[in-house]
Amino acid sequence: MAQEGAFMSRENYTVGWVCALPKEMVAATAMLDEVHPPLFQPLHDSNNYRLGRIGHHNVVIACLPLGVIGNNSSATVATRLTSTFPGIRVGLMVGIGGGVPTTVRLGDVVVSAPGDSHGGVIQWDFGKTEQGHGFRRVGSLDSPPTILKTTLAALRVRHEMDGPQIPEFLDIMERKWPRLAPTYTRRETLEDTLFPSEYQHVDPKPDQLGDDQLQSCSSCDYSKAIRRIPRDMRVHYGLIASGNQVIKDGKFRDEVNSQLGGKVLCFEMESAGLMNDFRCIVIRGICDYADSHKNKAWQEYAAAVAAATAKEFLLLVPGQELAIIPPMVKVLDRVEQIQLDMTSMKDVLQDLDDGDLLQRISDLDTAADHERARSKHVPTTGEWLLQDDSYISWAHGNERLLWLYGIPGSGKTMLSSTVITDLQKAYEHDQGTRVAFFYFDVTDSRKRTAEGCMRSILRQITAPRPPEAVRALYVRARGISTQPTMTSILCVLKEILKSLKRCFMVIDGLDECDDIGTFLETLISIKSVASVNLLITSRLWPSIQRAMSTRRASRIEIEMSRIEKDVHTYTRQRLYGKEEFSNRWPKKLKKQIHRSLVLKAGGLFRLAECQLREIERCYSYHDLEAALRTLPTSLGNIYDQMLDQIPLTRRKQAQCLLMWLAFPMRPLLLEEASELFALRFHGSSPRLDPRRRVIEPQDILSICPGVITVAHKDSGKRDDSSGQLVVRLAHASVKDYLISCGSSPDESKKWYSLDEGLAHHSIAITCLQYLSQLNAPNSITSKLQSDYPLAQYAAQFWPSHARLTSAKEGSRLQLLMEDAFVFHANVFTNWIRIHDFDEPWRTRTKPLGVSLTPSLPSPLYIASLVGLDTVVSCILSNEPETLTAEGVYGNALHAAAAKGHSRVVNLLLDSGVPVDTTGLYGTTLQTAAYEGQAAVCHVLLNNNADIHARSDEFGNPLEAAIYGGHVEVVQVLLDRGADITKPGRHYMDSLHTACTLGNLDIVELLLDQRQINPLSKSYNLALQTSSDRSFAQVYALLQAFGPNPKTGDELYGTALHAAVADGYTQIVKLMLEQKQGDINAANEEHGTPLCIASTTDNEEIVQLLLNSGANPRIQCSAGTPLHIASSLGHLGIARMLLKKSKTSTINSIGGHFGTPLQAACYRGHTEIAKLLLHSGADPNLPAGRYTSALHAAACGICLSAHAQTETVQLLLDYRADVNIVSEEFGTPVQAALSCGNFRVVQSLGRYGG
Repeated sequence: MAQEGAFMSRENYTVGWVCALPKEMVAATAMLDEVHPPLFQPLHDSNNYRLGRIGHHNVVIACLPLGVIGNNSSATVATRLTSTFPGIRVGLMVGIGGGVPTTVRLGDVVVSAPGDSHGGVIQWDFGKTEQGHGFRRVGSLDSPPTILKTTLAALRVRHEMDGPQIPEFLDIMERKWPRLAPTYTRRETLEDTLFPSEYQHVDPKPDQLGDDQLQSCSSCDYSKAIRRIPRDMRVHYGLIASGNQVIKDGKFRDEVNSQLGGKVLCFEMESAGLMNDFRCIVIRGICDYADSHKNKAWQEYAAAVAAATAKEFLLLVPGQELAIIPPMVKVLDRVEQIQLDMTSMKDVLQDLDDGDLLQRISDLDTAADHERARSKHVPTTGEWLLQDDSYISWAHGNERLLWLYGIPGSGKTMLSSTVITDLQKAYEHDQGTRVAFFYFDVTDSRKRTAEGCMRSILRQITAPRPPEAVRALYVRARGISTQPTMTSILCVLKEILKSLKRCFMVIDGLDECDDIGTFLETLISIKSVASVNLLITSRLWPSIQRAMSTRRASRIEIEMSRIEKDVHTYTRQRLYGKEEFSNRWPKKLKKQIHRSLVLKAGGLFRLAECQLREIERCYSYHDLEAALRTLPTSLGNIYDQMLDQIPLTRRKQAQCLLMWLAFPMRPLLLEEASELFALRFHGSSPRLDPRRRVIEPQDILSICPGVITVAHKDSGKRDDSSGQLVVRLAHASVKDYLISCGSSPDESKKWYSLDEGLAHHSIAITCLQYLSQLNAPNSITSKLQSDYPLAQYAAQFWPSHARLTSAKEGSRLQLLMEDAFVFHANVFTNWIRIHDFDEPWRTRTKPLGVSLTPSLPSPLYIASLVGLDTVVSCILSNEPETLTAEGVYGNALHAAAAKGHSRVVNLLLDSGVPVDTTGLYGTTLQTAAYEGQAAVCHVLLNNNADIHARSDEFGNPLEAAIYGGHVEVVQVLLDRGADITKPGRHYMDSLHTACTLGNLDIVELLLDQRQINPLSKSYNLALQTSSDRSFAQVYALLQAFGPNPKTGDELYGTALHAAVADGYTQIVKLMLEQKQGDINAANEEHGTPLCIASTTDNEEIVQLLLNSGANPRIQCSAGTPLHIASSLGHLGIARMLLKKSKTSTINSIGGHFGTPLQAACYRGHTEIAKLLLHSGADPNLPAGRYTSALHAAACGICLSAHAQTETVQLLLDYRADVNIVSEEFGTPVQAALSCGNFRVVQSLGRYGG
């Protein structure tokens, strides 16, 4: 609420009103109900301010510097405004603009209103030039906040029903400020002349005219002017086009309007600079037509009517609702820093096309995985699965979860690809069905996580055109340097899945996932809210078996008897169809080979595949006989045989290669893998020897034949020139076998046995040794990839390998890490320049050899960020230092907290670092909470972190956790005493925040605390928010917790009003089913829910309300719901209302128009008028401003003159009285004459009117 001006402070002002010209500021000041004295202004703020009050709101009017216009200037003024007045919640941009004829005329007002493809304002000169397509406009500007959009709707209804209050406010302005009257309030002396677009202005001769006439059209040919019927000023709602240049050309104006779909009502020069960061509505008085005839005659009057409209708008904005909106200063304070730090990131986001966005979601090439699996198919293999009753029920019936399981090597992956291909063919033309899949891969760390799978699924179901909800993920995640959280991904994924008729998901190799429990919970939560059919393949692991039993999954076991036929078909096709075999052995011998293979394969595809490889290597009958006699009967036997064939001189290299391929962080490129052969080993210290490099990288495949393979990185590309090649183990069972050899008593197997911890230790050492070769200051050049192929992998992943080992103090790895971080600055600098861990997007968008950042973060910061606790300990012991502000996260403590490195956090705190330092997300605890790091939260709380600390980012750590969507962290904070009633930075409290974000699990957790009063304002607000945002499950949960509050806020009335106003049918249905609250509760402004539904033209909601007992006779300021539907042309709703209560509402009197028939006739809604007359409406019933229906039609406003005359004729056919007299307008003919409706005059004249 506004306070008395004498006691005001800068924090008390909540509305920012921005003007471009002094005359606009004059008009704005004249509209104030009360003018306040000026307040102290900071030296850095050069804005010109006027302070005052309108209704309940304290208003700051700011004006651009004299002579300076344009979007950038308006943005600067807004930034200073919100900095000096930190209480500003919403804004208005009010002034003059150029209208687009013929809809808009001089003296009219245009108000920005969001549309289907824009937020109300579009920057017409902002885009990019594309070859062959010219200039393409990029996007529209942000939509105003909900409270302004809701008030805008209320203003439109008021104008429809009662007309604008502009004349009343101009009268008040004239009485209070008489000196302004001649130019600001009187339009009688102004001339509205519109010339055709192609007719250019003719300048008067300066020596013949005075200064005032120099700007006039006195020398233009008025015979070319377009003749128009005079009318009163109007308020229009729609699209405003803003730019950085003045438009003074009618043809160019029309061309730009055409490019924008012909929807532009007004052109101006300031609004685009505000809309993205300054929550505002733009209001423009029309002073010219943006053509060459532009002059200043109308500017003062246009400024006044715009200011009057702004005042009328503000009087409808409820003060209580405005008070809970967060101030804008937080957003605008960061604009300059974001522009300095994230310029490259913004460029990338701006140019992000659909393909780039899909790549950001997931860069995993599932299509290539599928192609590899499918390439092993031969005709008829896997058909038994497609004919299985359980599969048919899953693919075409009601079964939702199917588990396909078998032993290693039984062909699960090939069967998965069979299913995927079958589904793709079956639903190829079904637009409402999607098929998504994921192949877990134990040899690729990116394909071993639940998150990697979910990102891939999201990419597949949104390709090729991701919806805006997906693009918004990266805006909320602060750009491309930070990936959206798993919670955010799941929220968007669930919403998209809800919009589909059905989605099939095929998940292969679940046993190769690192976090099976998390993954199953995630999938089941998705399946519970959407029509998802899920097929999972895996080995028969007890944990997976229990999970499938709990969830009552259908099962199909890959039994040997079922796949023996497939193995038989597969080996036969290979023997008789492949060139290696078809011409080498006679037919009789091939039969013998085939029988031996099928017999010894034992129903294992993988074993048959390896046995065929052995047969391929036979070049004589002697070799073949020996091979058939000694064919292995198990995978272990065949791997032993393959590995034993590696020469002794190559075994050191083979061991190194197998180790890297078994435990990589991503698949190695062929060039990276071949670079391992250039390493010369002296004990545990590999050194690079360029002379040892393999001349042809593909030759490394001959070192370990049968156990490694090469594949194309890009999906399905088979030619070597089209994409990079990656090297991998031939099968997941290879890794299993190599690890199992470590416990074998057979000493001959020791050389190729692998231990995971030792492998990561060795790889980390190799990476660091490799990077140490680049210790010269000029080592990092654009030729790095060709000169040092392994450098990129080594720089990016050595910390990951180091964290998975147990480097002891004094170990070789520890010494190398200390050397890189503490003693050799060049090594550290070059490493970070190859891969910037703090801002990895810089590495991707800048060429090597170019300076990426003005200054690199310190070694302590980077070591904390990547979680190297032993290195952090070394740095702290060598150089005890205070924490410095640096890096993306703000300091080393915040970097460690954000990434979940608990041991590093402990080390820093033990060294004396304060626990409540401030960083990117506020306090350290807020950072850990927002990033979902529960273990770090425990550490911080154990060190007395303030659990209720406020910051510029969040009101408290609990709010941060809710924003991040982290249920586990919320539970931790609640268990440690977090107060859920504490106010947030953005919303009233924790419950309000969770409901606003629609997080059902967190809402349930908060309600379980039993600290919430269901009759409190907070609970009421949370209930209304969930209904306003269509979070049906959240709303149901709240209703189950406590009763429906019968009181609402100033904006809507009740939660039911809110849900109806926004058209949320499911929420309305849920509320009505629960029968809590009064369905006929009437808000003073908007009336009953039925009145609001009649405004929105939502027939389904109207029917729900009528069926539930809504009373159609209750009136609001606009009359009954039938009045509203008749005025707005909602024929279907009018029929429904008449069916419910024809006799009691057909001639009811109320609102601006008097009767429903008058409302329909005024707007020219002939079909509704016909319906009303047929149902018994009296055309001569005296009521309302216009007295009769014929008067209303004669004075009416409609888009079609034909509709107006048709409505008049309809009334005459129903014996409307042409001689009835209105006190204000006289007879209907006189009314038509005064309003300029000459066709109506002619129609009435024929009837003697």
